[in-house]
Amino acid sequence: MKKILFAATILLAVACTNNQKTKETVETNHMVYGDSTMTDEGVITGVELMDILESNDSAQVKVIGAISEVCSKKGCWMEVDLDENNQMLVRFLDYGFFMPLDAAGSTAIIEGIAKVDTLSVAWLKHQLEDAEASQEEIDAITEPEISYSIEEATGVIIK
Repeated sequence: MKKILFAATILLAVACTNNQKTKETVETNHMVYGDSTMTDEGVITGVELMDILESNDSAQVKVIGAISEVCSKKGCWMEVDLDENNQMLVRFLDYGFFMPLDAAGSTAIIEGIAKVDTLSVAWLKHQLEDAEASQEEIDAITEPEISYSIEEATGVIIK
């Protein structure tokens, strides 16, 4: 009898814990990846970020933007719109977390050190391979590209 009561107590505790977590996710309507203590306090827009990087090599930021693309293989990088013409490449600290493969179209707040970066030909080709582009498109990449990036995001909130 004690074993049955013990098992029932454990089962009830696990069931309540799962329901609480689901309720929290639904109520806040966002998911946090990486640094679980991250908040949206101090968030700046993509335009504000670009203004900051005009006069600084890098900046520790929390920037908000729409996710335009996510690595289709495992979510190990994403592109985020900063404005109508500029995107930012985001990769994650030590591959410690990944984005959901269906996150494109969502709004994200990304925390990390942002900078203006030169994307190598090899990286640009890798992105196209992950996106399952044609070999013709991949071969057309012959020059590096200047881009905004956060190479080691420490946290992401997806709304």
